Parts: sequence; C-alpha cells; structure tokens
Amino acid sequence: MRKPLLAVLLFVLASLACSLPAAPASPSIDIPTFTPTASSAAENKPTDLPAPPTFTPEAPAPQPQVNYFDPRIVPDCDIFIDSDFPNTVGSIPSAKQPRSDAEKKACQYEFSNGALFVSIATSLPGLEAYETVRQFDAISGGTVTPYPIGEAAVFTTYGNERITLEAVLNGWYVTLDAQGFDEKHLVLLAELLLSNMAPYTP
Repeated sequence: MRKPLLAVLLFVLASLACSLPAAPASPSIDIPTFTPTASSAAENKPTDLPAPPTFTPEAPAPQPQVNYFDPRIVPDCDIFIDSDFPNTVGSIPSAKQPRSDAEKKACQYEFSNGALFVSIATSLPGLEAYETVRQFDAISGGTVTPYPIGEAAVFTTYGNERITLEAVLNGWYVTLDAQGFDEKHLVLLAELLLSNMAPYTP
C-alpha cells in the first residue's frame, strides 16, 4: 500500500512543479568600454614649448678710427675724418671747406642740421695763445664758463644758439665753434683730439 501512495505523491509533486511559472532570467547589463581616440590622445599629449624669439642686432655705428696727426702737417680738413662724426655729432658732414692760414690749421664742416668750425693754432704754444684770447672775454658778448678738459678750457655761449669750446689740448690751442650742436658734442670732439693729436713741440 505504501508504494502506490508514494508513487501518487511523487506524480502530484512533479505535476505541480511543471505548472509553476519559470523564474525570470536575470537581465544582462552592458558595461560600456572606453577606447581613447586619436584626438583625445593628442589633447593629453604635452605641448612643446615655443622656440625662444630671435633678435637681429642693429648694425653698430662706425667707430672712430685712430687718426694720429701733427697739426702742423695734417691736411686742412683731416683734423676730423668722416668716421669721427657719427658717434660725436650724429651725422657725416655734407661739405668741408679749408680755412687754414699761416697761424692755424682750420676747416669748416657743414651738416644738414648745423655747422662746425675747428681751428688749431700752430704759431704759438697752446697756453700762450689761450691766455691771449682770454683777455677779450669781457667784450666777446657771450657767457663764459670754465670746463675741465685738457690743460685749460672754457665754453662761450652766445644768444643765437652758437657755442664755442676753446681749450688747450696736448699743448695746442684748439677752437671748436658750432651752430646747431650743444656742449656734449663739442666735448666728444675735444676728447677725440686729445687721443689723436701729437703733443705740441716748439
């Protein structure tokens, strides 16, 4: 009796199991994957530093040349040569006119913005010539101001923008008379003469 009853119970349980709904399948989840693109890789790549700027240096102004001379024998307008002017007065003369005579070597240099007259006394020692001229300071009509260059020197300023530097340089009495230039230009020219002129000998 037990075996037929057990078989019936098993049959009923099997029938119930077949009639139950199936358990729902768990949904599948798509996990996105990231593949770097060429552009994003380029964005993350460190950028190269820009090349430093290059500078082209300006051409330097012509430098004064050594122009060693004896004022007694120098050609009239070679007291200064063209390369002496760019770094002293800022331009090269457009014309030169000799002004020498028996007592001096002299030249007048013309520029687009002014004129320069230079003379070197050759008939007297520098201090003697300088002191002779200084006797007339009171009637010169200009303002006389001493300046520390050479053995002795003064600037004389006139009301018409004319300025004169008279100095004893290497034993020579030198006059630099300018229109259109200022004191610093004449001082630079005087310093060139100090470097270039042979010392005075009787």
